[in-house]
Amino acid sequence: MLQRILADFSAISGVDQAYIVSKRDGLVAAVGAKRNLPNLDHAQKLVRAMENLDAKTDFGRGLEFWSERGSTMYLCRISEDASIILSGKKDGQIARWRHAVDCNLTMVLAAMR
Repeated sequence: MLQRILADFSAISGVDQAYIVSKRDGLVAAVGAKRNLPNLDHAQKLVRAMENLDAKTDFGRGLEFWSERGSTMYLCRISEDASIILSGKKDGQIARWRHAVDCNLTMVLAAMR
């Protein structure tokens, strides 16, 4: 089920990779172009940095991260343990990516139980 949802994410304009990472288990599921592995090291560093916002600032924990420098990346925390990452082309329509994650979040969480 997770693969099907991630495949739908990867069909969105500009998305090359859609994957879920867990702090506890690492890579949970991934869908993307052949021979194109998710950048897990970068994703895990971003998740840790978002968690550290609470300790180092008055902003609280980070829940989303968007980057359009170089390639485009969207990271969304979906639970205490897991985050969804969409990455792709520089001119990806990142607002559509966010909307797709919002619309499918309940299904993703149900599939992860």
